[in-house]
Amino acid sequence: MRLVRIELVNWRSFPACDIDLSTDITVVIGQNSAGKTALLNAFVWGLYGQTTPGFSKPDDLCNHKAKHDLGVGEATQTEVAVTFLHGTGDAECRYEARRSLKVTRTGPGQADFAEEEPQFVLNCYPTGLAGDARTTRGEAAEREVQAIIPASLNPYFFFPAENIGSSIGASDARAASVKEAVSVLLGLKRFEVADAAIKRALHLPKLKAKTSNDLEIRKAQQREELARDNYEDVDKELSELSGEIQAVGRLKEEAEQAVGRVRSERALIERRSKIQRKYEGAQQAARSAEAQRRQVLSDECFNLFGAKSLSDARDVLDRAKSDDKIPPKVSAGLLDDLIDNAEACICGQSITDHALSTLRELRQGIVDDIVAELASNVRARVSERCEQLSARTDEYAPHAVLRAANKAISDAHRDMATWLGERDEFDADNPSVGEDASSDPFTAWKKWTGQHEQLKSRQKKLEDRKEELSKERREAATQFERLLEKRGKADNISKARGHLARVEEAVEDIQRALSDGSRGDLERAINQIASQVLLRDYTIHLTPNFDIEARQNGIDVGASSSEHAWVTFAFVGAITGLIDAYDRRLDSMGDAGNVSLEPGDGYPLVLDAPFSPFGEDYAKEFAKRLPGLAPQSVLIVREDQLDYLGPILDAGPTKVRAYLMCLYGRTTAEKQEIIWRDGSSRAYVKPSDDTDDVRTVLEELPV
Repeated sequence: MRLVRIELVNWRSFPACDIDLSTDITVVIGQNSAGKTALLNAFVWGLYGQTTPGFSKPDDLCNHKAKHDLGVGEATQTEVAVTFLHGTGDAECRYEARRSLKVTRTGPGQADFAEEEPQFVLNCYPTGLAGDARTTRGEAAEREVQAIIPASLNPYFFFPAENIGSSIGASDARAASVKEAVSVLLGLKRFEVADAAIKRALHLPKLKAKTSNDLEIRKAQQREELARDNYEDVDKELSELSGEIQAVGRLKEEAEQAVGRVRSERALIERRSKIQRKYEGAQQAARSAEAQRRQVLSDECFNLFGAKSLSDARDVLDRAKSDDKIPPKVSAGLLDDLIDNAEACICGQSITDHALSTLRELRQGIVDDIVAELASNVRARVSERCEQLSARTDEYAPHAVLRAANKAISDAHRDMATWLGERDEFDADNPSVGEDASSDPFTAWKKWTGQHEQLKSRQKKLEDRKEELSKERREAATQFERLLEKRGKADNISKARGHLARVEEAVEDIQRALSDGSRGDLERAINQIASQVLLRDYTIHLTPNFDIEARQNGIDVGASSSEHAWVTFAFVGAITGLIDAYDRRLDSMGDAGNVSLEPGDGYPLVLDAPFSPFGEDYAKEFAKRLPGLAPQSVLIVREDQLDYLGPILDAGPTKVRAYLMCLYGRTTAEKQEIIWRDGSSRAYVKPSDDTDDVRTVLEELPV
C-alpha cells in the first residue's frame, strides 16, 4: 500500500486542503492548536469513520464558519478523501476512499444543526492490466478497505506518536492489541469460527436411559458436558476479564502520565502551592481579624457606646451631692409626701392614724438607710467605672482597639486580593498546573496498579483452572467414547464425538502453532529495527502472552523513556512491515515463523509529533534513520522541532515534500514565524480581526 493524496473540505479548522503524499516522506509543520491532530484524524475518519482516543470533540467535525454561514434550511458537507495505491504488478489499483457528512441548519440558534449519517464511497481504478474500474458504497466499501488495513490495526499506521513510549508500561492493553493484530494478520478469525462450530456440534442429543449401561453412559455424558460447560464459563470469564484488564491498564497508564506530569512540573506546582498557602493564610488572617472585631464589639460595647452616658451620670450625681440633693433627703421627702397624703391602701381600705404612724416609723428606721446605701453604691460604681476608662492608655482605648481590628481586616483582605491575583496570573500562564496541583495522581496510580495486579493474579488462577478443566474435558470425552463403543446402538454418536474432539484439538494446535510462529517473526522484526538505534546491548523479547521485555544479558531491565519510545516504534515498524510480507506470502500460512522484514517492505505511517517522546540524541537518530525504516511516512511536526528535520529534508524534492500550517483568526495572538531553510520568514500564526473566520491554511515549502 502507498498513500497518494488527502483532500479535506470543511474538516475542523481546514476550510479546504489538498496534500500531495506521493513522495517517500511528507512533512507537515504546525503548532499544536493549528490542526495537527485533526490532520492525523482525517486519515482515520476518512478510511474508518473513527477517531483516535485522544482526539477532542470527536462529534464536532464540520468547520464552524461553514456551518454558521448557513441560512435556516441550508446545508453543507464535511468531506475527507484519501487516495492510495494497493496491489502489485498487473493487480495494482488506485483507490479513492471518500467519506462525507452532511450538516443542515435547522434554526437560528448556535446549536441548531442536524447531521446525517456519514456516507462512504470507495472508487477503484486499475493501474495494471487486470480488472475494470468499479465503485462500492456503505458496508461493502468498508469491508474492502478493512481487507487492506483492518480497523483493529489502524492505530499502528495512523499513530499519535506524541504518546509513543507512554503506553510501553500498559502491558496488558498492548499485549491484547498485539494478539488481535497477529490474529488479523494470520487470518486466525477463520479458526475461531471453526472452533465455535465444532463446539456447537459437540452438543449432541442426549441418550435416553433404558438400562444400567445406558445410565452409566448418560452419567459419563453428563460429566463430559459439565466439564465442557465449566470450561466455556471459565473461558468466557477470562475473555471478559481481559477487557477489564485493558480498561484498568489504560487507567493505570493515565495515572502514570499524570504522575509524570506532576514530577516534571514539580517546581511549578510547589510555586503555585506556595501562592495558595499565602492566599489561604490571608483568608485565615481575615477570619481571625473579623472574629477579633466581633469580640471587641462584644466586650467593649458599653465602653464604646455608653462612656458618655456614664460620664454624664457621674456629673449629675456629683452636682446632686454638692447641692445636698443626694438621697435619702430627696427620696425621703417623696416618701413623706406619699405617706402624709395617702388616704387608702392599694387594697382599697382606709389608712388609720395608727397605720400612718407605723409607716412613718418604718420609713424613718429602714427606708432612709436603704436608700442612702443604694445611692452611695451607685455613685461609687459610676465613679469606679469612669476611673477604669480614664486609666486605659490611648492604645487600648475601646475606639483604638476597634480601629486596630478594622485595620487588620483591611490588611488581610488586601493580601487576599494580592495573592488571588498572583494565583490567577500564574494559572493563566500555566493552565495545566492548577489541576495537577490539586490532584493526587500518586494515590490513583497506586490504586490502579494494585487493582491491575489483582486482576492479573485472578487471570493467572483462571488460566490454571482452564487448563485443569481442559484436561477434565478430554478425560470425560475419552471415558464417554469408551462407554459408547461398548454399546452398538451408540457407535455413530461415539465416532462423531471423537472425530469432532480431535478436530477441535487440531484447530487449537494450529492456532497455537501459528501464534507462536508469528510471535517469533514479530520478535525478530522488532529486534531488527531496534538494534540499529538502541545505544545499549538490548534484546527485545516477546513473552508467550505478547508482553514486550527489554533484556540485557538475558535479564529483564528498565530502560529510559527514549529507549521505551524506540522499542514502541520498533513494534509499530514490525507490524507495518509484516502485514505487507504476510499479505504476499502467507496464503497457506505455512511460512509463519520464517518471515523476515525486507528493505522496502511495509505500509505507510502517519505520525503526529514523532520527535516529542525522544531525548535530543535519540530524536536526531530517529530523524536520520526514519527514511530507511519506513518506505513511506507522513510526519506532522511541531514548529519548535525544525532542527530535527535536516537529515530528512536533505533527501531532496524527489523524496520529500514539506508543508506549513498557518492558523488565521486569533486576535489575541501575536504573529509568529519560522525561518525556513532558504532563509525566508514563514508565518504559522496570523492574527485576524474576524474572529469568526478561524481557519488553517497549508503552504507548500521549498525543499
